[in-house]
Amino acid sequence: MKEELMKLDLSAAQAQIYLALLKSGQCNAGRLAQLTKINRTYVYDMLVKLVDKGLISYVIKNNVKYFQAASPKKIISYIDDKQSRLDTERKYAERLASQLGSIQINSDDETIEVYEGKEGLKTILDDIVNSKKDIFTYGSEGNFPHVLQFYFKHYLRRLEKNKIIMKVIFNDDKKKKILKWSFAKVRYIPKEYRTPTETTIYGDKVVIFLLTRTPKAILIKSRVASFSYKKYFELMWSQAKMP
Repeated sequence: MKEELMKLDLSAAQAQIYLALLKSGQCNAGRLAQLTKINRTYVYDMLVKLVDKGLISYVIKNNVKYFQAASPKKIISYIDDKQSRLDTERKYAERLASQLGSIQINSDDETIEVYEGKEGLKTILDDIVNSKKDIFTYGSEGNFPHVLQFYFKHYLRRLEKNKIIMKVIFNDDKKKKILKWSFAKVRYIPKEYRTPTETTIYGDKVVIFLLTRTPKAILIKSRVASFSYKKYFELMWSQAKMP
């Protein structure tokens, strides 16, 4: 149960204290420290946060605070409140992004950015979708579904919804991948030309993916680089094998 509560944005200590209150009823901070074996000062800090979340309440008896857990159904209200706050914050963020965009200095300078980790890869994939430009990819091993799992399926659905066409050149192997992507055109290059990176061209950008233990992506924004990589892709495409 503790792990399940932690999925709802509760820390390990908060989840442990909430469960202790459910099982024991009203308790003061000292008694909770004994039950949970958590330092009393830290227990009190966590109690304050749980009160703020609306998951526990307290009464004062003889100048001592006694805490008690709210009904477990309050967890649903807590999530609903959190979602409402997120919706409000998103609307504010959208207005702010528009305002900040109006004062941003536009520059045609070429840039190179490096992104790390799964969240970094997601940022790049979001940018690909938002660009609404056709995609040209080569050197693919088909490893993205393993790295990003459910998110990559969501990414593919967004490509299809936005009618973005993808041309992809897979690194050949004995078992060619059978794809059911209606928006993708696929070809294969011989295994001796296999590369450890995956390169994608879209719009005026080129991104080089390194799907290692700690995945990385190098994003190049340059019309010249994009043009050069696109020409290289077209040469490879003309030589690649059909499925």
